[in-house]
Amino acid sequence: MTLTIDDPFVVARTPLRLPLAGGGTDLPFYAETHGGDLLSAAITPQVTVVARGGRVDGRSRFSHDSTIFTEPGAEAADPYVREALRMVGGSGELEIASFGPVPAGSGLGSSGAFAVSLLGALHALRGARRDPRTLAEEACLLEMERLGRPVGKHDQYVCGLGGVRRLLIQHSGEVLVPEAAVSEDTLRRLEQRLLLVFTGTTRDSTAHLAVGRAERDLHRRIDRLHRIKEIGGRILASLQAGDLDGFATLLHEHWTAKREGGSQGAWDGFYADARGRGVRAGKLVGAGGGGFLLLFLEPGQRAPVLELVARRGLRTLPFAFTATGTRVTAFDDHGERSRG
Repeated sequence: MTLTIDDPFVVARTPLRLPLAGGGTDLPFYAETHGGDLLSAAITPQVTVVARGGRVDGRSRFSHDSTIFTEPGAEAADPYVREALRMVGGSGELEIASFGPVPAGSGLGSSGAFAVSLLGALHALRGARRDPRTLAEEACLLEMERLGRPVGKHDQYVCGLGGVRRLLIQHSGEVLVPEAAVSEDTLRRLEQRLLLVFTGTTRDSTAHLAVGRAERDLHRRIDRLHRIKEIGGRILASLQAGDLDGFATLLHEHWTAKREGGSQGAWDGFYADARGRGVRAGKLVGAGGGGFLLLFLEPGQRAPVLELVARRGLRTLPFAFTATGTRVTAFDDHGERSRG
């Protein structure tokens, strides 16, 4: 690759996501037999990937939690970057950097959002455009098939498309996205009653999501997902009706169902304290019991709950629901060149 004075660079931004119902039913071991059904919302915190072509020393550089250099002619050491480049095609030295407000493994879909942003940036750098749904499906291919991660299609689709989305995962793997039909008024009222609390822990979802070998454990897991999907259907109905009290009741029922699976016992004490100080219901977001706690507050109780959170040494993540999915903007020496 020969450097020129107006070598372009690309900025791709993809929102994180907040699951509201049916989490886990998109996983292949379940969806391929029983079908997945989820309700999830894109939120304003986002993963940003900046990419440009060309370094005078011929090396490539990828910066994330650490910086990895690749010598001229060698394949990228980072597996996401390596496989994404194979998918997009082309070669040559690159500089890629990613930024985001949450650490990996914190339960808000950051790896799926990163995959969508990375692919969008690489396509744009080579002068091509992909619509958000195509990017989402390519990101699923990258993570599930090329990298062999035992994840589903939840993160890539909701992060890539934006908005509040119902996802129906077919046995074939096809993703249907019917209208969620939750009003803007309901979403704004819900947003005002929710609080995201970072637990300070992360987890490797790959290890947690992998299906266990014991047949009895698998049956229990499937039965639990049946229940979660059934609760999810009622959560969707409550939100479609604008019934936030019903949503709160079902969210607590979801907590109980997940607790029976042993995934969140470490937070029972905090949850009990919070429910005595203005929290109506809650759930742990993400697989493995780490990451974020989503709390649903009683009206006017944000201040005392924030006091409890601060006393426990925890932090919150401000967010709003967003209808905007992946955005890719290319720049050159003259400024912004194109947007998609």
